[in-house]
Amino acid sequence: MIRIKLPTHQHPLYPTPWVSRCKGCPRRGGYVKDGYRCYECAISFHKECAEAILEIHHPSHHAHPLSLVFKRRGPKNCKLCGVYLYNSKYYQCSICDFVVHTACAKNPPPNVIEYPKAHEHSLVIAKDLSDFKCDFCGEEIQGSYRYRCSPCRLEFEIGCSMLALEIDYPYHPKHPLKFLTKEEHHFSDGKCLICGEELGLKFYHCSICKFSVDVSCVRDPPPLTVLFPKAHEHQLSLTPRKISFDCDACGMAGDRSPYSCQQCYFMIHQICIDLPEIINVNRHEHRLSRRLHLSPESWVCGFCHKNVDWSYGAYSCSICPNYVIHSKCAIRDDVWDKLELKGIPEEPQDIEPFKVSSIPTFDTSILMLSVPQFLNLSSMKVIHAPCTTTTGSV
Repeated sequence: MIRIKLPTHQHPLYPTPWVSRCKGCPRRGGYVKDGYRCYECAISFHKECAEAILEIHHPSHHAHPLSLVFKRRGPKNCKLCGVYLYNSKYYQCSICDFVVHTACAKNPPPNVIEYPKAHEHSLVIAKDLSDFKCDFCGEEIQGSYRYRCSPCRLEFEIGCSMLALEIDYPYHPKHPLKFLTKEEHHFSDGKCLICGEELGLKFYHCSICKFSVDVSCVRDPPPLTVLFPKAHEHQLSLTPRKISFDCDACGMAGDRSPYSCQQCYFMIHQICIDLPEIINVNRHEHRLSRRLHLSPESWVCGFCHKNVDWSYGAYSCSICPNYVIHSKCAIRDDVWDKLELKGIPEEPQDIEPFKVSSIPTFDTSILMLSVPQFLNLSSMKVIHAPCTTTTGSV
């Protein structure tokens, strides 16, 4: 698989046709199609967000250039749309307290909205950085642009200007959804039914079906159907509702909106569709390959030593036929180096995974080179039978 390094992110990025939330632009949110994925951070970016230039001159701030930054902490709001910038990329003036996130930097809000959904009159942008209260959602907004209706003396947050109090949502055709705010979270379990993320300050809800969806999934929902051979040979359809299931890719339980195959009764977490195909882990000396299912035998995970259900996906070694590892164990931060190795030739290496340490015979130990710890044997020098498949002879 192609691996690239871009100045906008500290780790290698991999092109992905799959969809997930973009961490580069909080206003657009939604799902990424044909973007980039960082396995080390477990995040995705729109193509244009990952390839953003490091310094720009923006018409909303003529005085100085703006530099691209990424900060996980620090209270910042986009001065154009008011979106809270946390754990995301944005452009910042190093001299003035002016910040704008990547979506507004590329596509600033229009000066006039002739037919807004939030109000019956046209709205005109007010380039005023004073604090105000949004007349749509009631939220107190810290210094940012807003849309204004002068005849009605109303002001709207940029993000609220195109929201409606009630919508028809194609993923919930039974009933319309009503706009709610965080104060009304008791109507739901606090998570978006589509993506499973925590609901933001604003969301849509059906009180009859207890169906809640965040604004990002209303604006940019995941596709209803996907064809992704990496995960499954047939077309998969989104099941947008609460449903208990075991993911056929990782074997872990899920509780909402999986993709499923009607022909095979196959179900998969949205996030598991794009699991890496070939990886290195620090618990084994060879590369491991992703398998959609194993042969019907008894398998034990090489990491957690619990049983592996052969009917679910897992990672296995083509050289050591008895070595497998759960999908979720394989991609743990302390196990996988976060590099996808598909398309990268394997270089033959003489790797010595274990050596016997030079200590007295009454405390014979094995030192595993890939994991800095000693494995103690009994004085009879007996080794657990399943471990012989991974340790070799001693």
